[in-house]
Amino acid sequence: MPEAPTLTAERIEAGESLDTVNRFFYDQGWGDGLPIIPPSEERVAAMVAGSARSPDEDLGEVPPKYASATVEKIAINAVMAGCRPEYMPVLLAAVEAMLDARFNLYSLQATTGSPSVWIIVNGPAAKEIDVNSGHNCFGEGWQANATIGRAVRLIQRNLGGSLPGTTCKATLGWPGKYSTCIAENEAESPWEPLHVQRGLPRETGAVTVVSAHTYTRISDLDSTTGVNVLTTLGIGMRDHRSWAEAFLVLAPELALTIAQDGYSKDQARAFLWEKTAYDLRELSTEQAGQRMKRRPDIHTSLDALAHVTDHPEAVFLVVAGGAGPHSAYIPSWGQSTPDGGTTLAVTVAVRP
Repeated sequence: MPEAPTLTAERIEAGESLDTVNRFFYDQGWGDGLPIIPPSEERVAAMVAGSARSPDEDLGEVPPKYASATVEKIAINAVMAGCRPEYMPVLLAAVEAMLDARFNLYSLQATTGSPSVWIIVNGPAAKEIDVNSGHNCFGEGWQANATIGRAVRLIQRNLGGSLPGTTCKATLGWPGKYSTCIAENEAESPWEPLHVQRGLPRETGAVTVVSAHTYTRISDLDSTTGVNVLTTLGIGMRDHRSWAEAFLVLAPELALTIAQDGYSKDQARAFLWEKTAYDLRELSTEQAGQRMKRRPDIHTSLDALAHVTDHPEAVFLVVAGGAGPHSAYIPSWGQSTPDGGTTLAVTVAVRP
């Protein structure tokens, strides 16, 4: 029998009953408003043992508080969120990805916007822990999706110190800040999956984190050809802003219709990008002026056309969901910049 990991976190007596423990955690500001599972020593040890890593391994500091994200501290938050121990490798990969400098977590934690850390799981790891990629994948009813995303949010809060009204300046927020986690529906996709597109082998488990600005549904109940579906989707993505990256989650039947018309993934991305073009004169004079001031390298006059991203390669397609002609447009939070963007998606391999 494997030896139990040595835990070093402070022990706190918070009461005997579940209600008392939850009230204590809520009063300390350690929860997200939903009931938590008390992180007892036994539960945390079992969570740590869900990976092959040492409890004192440090994945980095979580801004803006900059507390160390050790495996043990991550496990504590995972227990609170309701994770199973077998979720730990995916959760650790998600934390590693969001602490990458390209993701710019500091800005996400402090903005008046409301970005969530959206987790996309690919490869064998998604199947092994049963991350939902089908019907209602963004919704309720799936433990892995709900609790992995929730654990990341608790880590942002408890290790990063992102508390509403203090360091977190979100004007409105949105439910995605509780938990946003899905798997790609690779079995029903006609194209290579996201992690392969981003440079990893198909057989590798992978996690991609995206600074999800919001979720906008785009439906097309009428189109029967790929070009018409793409036209509807591109128009739906035309939101008069310039993002660093834009993600479109396609229902499998829509992806198949597009692919059957001969569109590769890259060709579909290029088509969508072209359809998002708009005239800067559609903006208010103040907005257009600021847009041109921020990006003189691209938008030099009111006669210029703007797109949802600077280039087609910054549009990403993810196939997920069940039956039905619906898609979700999810721009990444943050503006495009001459060097790429204020925040960029990051993909890392899952390891034990």
